[in-house]
Amino acid sequence: MKRVHIAPTLLDAQLVVDALSSLGIVSHIFNANAAGALGEVPFLQAQPEVWVEDDTRECQEREVLVDFLNVKPGAEKICPRTAASTTPATS
Repeated sequence: MKRVHIAPTLLDAQLVVDALSSLGIVSHIFNANAAGALGEVPFLQAQPEVWVEDDTRECQEREVLVDFLNVKPGAEKICPRTAASTTPATS
């Protein structure tokens, strides 16, 4: 397993896991319940982390994350799986 993302909140981590999952990439959230330990545990060690199971696909996983995390607010987002299978109609 390999860590591919450190999220600022648990919700952000879940969104990343959902995006990876939609492409068939198995991932897990570590430190999901660590926020309750803040004060006892340093802040940076309590942030939710996204880890993927398949180390060999790390490059692909990081590309997905870059695309996912760089979407501007209000920008239209197209599912990569759907976009790849959809071809424009020709007349």
